[in-house]
Amino acid sequence: MPIAVVIVLAILGVAFVLFFTGVIRPDAIAILVMLSLVITKSISPEDSFIGFSSHAVMTVAGLLVITEGLKRTGVVLLAARKLENLIGKSFNRLLLINSSVPAILSAFITVMPAASFLIPVILRLCLRMKVSPSRILLPMATIALIGSNLTLIGASHNLVVHSLLKESQGAGFGFFEFSIVGICLLLASFLYIFFIGRYLLPHRQKLDNPRNSTVTANLIQEYDLKNKLFEAWVSTDLEGKHLSIAALDLYGKYGLDLLEVVREGSKFVALDDFDLQSGDTLLLKGTEQAAKDFCEYYSGITYMGPPRAQEKYPISSAELAEAVVPPRSPVMGKTPKEINFREDYSLTVIGYYRDGKPHASYAQDVKLKEGDGLLFYGPRNAIRDFEPTKEILIYYKPGIPEVSAKKEILAPLATAILLAVVVVSVADLVPISVAAIGGATLMVLAGIINPAKAYDAIDWKIIVLIGGMYPLGIALVQSGTADMIGDGLVNVLGGYGALIVMAGISLLTMILTQPIHNAVVAIIMTPIAINAAELMGSNPRAFCIAVMVSCSSTFLMSVGHPAPLMVQIPGNYNAVDYIKFGLPLNIIAMAVILIIIPLFWPL
Repeated sequence: MPIAVVIVLAILGVAFVLFFTGVIRPDAIAILVMLSLVITKSISPEDSFIGFSSHAVMTVAGLLVITEGLKRTGVVLLAARKLENLIGKSFNRLLLINSSVPAILSAFITVMPAASFLIPVILRLCLRMKVSPSRILLPMATIALIGSNLTLIGASHNLVVHSLLKESQGAGFGFFEFSIVGICLLLASFLYIFFIGRYLLPHRQKLDNPRNSTVTANLIQEYDLKNKLFEAWVSTDLEGKHLSIAALDLYGKYGLDLLEVVREGSKFVALDDFDLQSGDTLLLKGTEQAAKDFCEYYSGITYMGPPRAQEKYPISSAELAEAVVPPRSPVMGKTPKEINFREDYSLTVIGYYRDGKPHASYAQDVKLKEGDGLLFYGPRNAIRDFEPTKEILIYYKPGIPEVSAKKEILAPLATAILLAVVVVSVADLVPISVAAIGGATLMVLAGIINPAKAYDAIDWKIIVLIGGMYPLGIALVQSGTADMIGDGLVNVLGGYGALIVMAGISLLTMILTQPIHNAVVAIIMTPIAINAAELMGSNPRAFCIAVMVSCSSTFLMSVGHPAPLMVQIPGNYNAVDYIKFGLPLNIIAMAVILIIIPLFWPL
């Protein structure tokens, strides 16, 4: 085996281990891979940064800005609101629309926004209809993933495959070229969900009468906070004294969180330099004994007991938001206190959900893990304006986010810009990367999104991940590694025909994409698929479509893509649920690959 192949395989193997274990954040792994390839001379220095100028990276960046523009003008939110009127009280209609709208949205605005906007709507509907969210949320997440096969811009891995195919064969995919595959997969998935999949989903969560409860109240119950909220009153004994929040050392001495201070009818999220005054009311979270011990220590502070109506107190003065730590997030291993949620957003983490259990004590000091649910408390405006970095994914915020009248007026223009990008790309007037960047520029010039927010809208981790890993695809080809792996597949499976070789590539891609980001898997598997097709004298385009569909089939684990992970906690799913519901979907995807692709792209 040539030394060049050994080196590339070694780098690939180490990268797989790092991605799978999650000991290093994915974008850092991508940079290490790129540097290793240069240092070992597997690629030239000139090729090391070629990924950052690729069509895939530029298209992803442009589409993220366009999606942000659609969100800010309320276009996506309006579509989500309309669902409630369409669904009414029919469970079958809920399941149908829940299984179709995400697919359409994810075809044009990428999977994550499509899923994140629908989750609060679905939770409200489930509450109103007394339906367990576990019966609805997982189909929504999986259908959103499948919908990415409808268009070229549906997912980042589509653009990666398109870019690599264009470099190798001189022509990439058209905007709707492989839509027939996505449509067939969607129809087959709909049938599966309605006749089989719905019965494989758990019925774990019983909902209260929606007339007597709210989602906020349910969050208090879910996080076991009903008997952990207490009030303390600062008496006149404190007159003339300055007592800061830092001096109280509430958290260090008593394990208490100070959620807010009420002063003369106004509410404050008190930081360390906040000085208490006589007449202040403190809202504390912790154990009853700790609250009593704290009040007994300070003669000027009186224990008042729990609020009169704990289920309602957040609605009247502040609100709750729930979030999840996504796969490969850089916040893993850090505590909420270290992330500075309180200083940066005026919000406090008052509980976390891990391994199916709520934890309300010492939530500020827990080291975060992948899949942790976080419960935030804060003033209503702070909660509704909360737009954290993509290291934390919001899946529930109360109320309906407001869209300013100025932005709402621009909604038709934002929609027109998206349609223009689609039309220009379909007509092949300019490359899709140019169309996407052009659309993003129009969003800025039209005042839909300001330049600073445009940069914030871009998920730079994904950009670095694709850009850093892209040279690995080059190294696989230049070193002969892709040829060697392709030869191996052809030698083992080639005797059974090109269809079986394509099946082997699809199966390997599906396995790899469960724990590893699908864009990374696309970078690795596309050169292998192209080489295998050429060795078989077959159609490289057909093999590349098989890779794309396989990369979107992240159904067996919650960690392979943020969409399945976002529904894990509100749906109360475990690992068995994903496998039981997702394995038939993977089989369906494989069947569509082997039946539909050869019909339209003869092997």
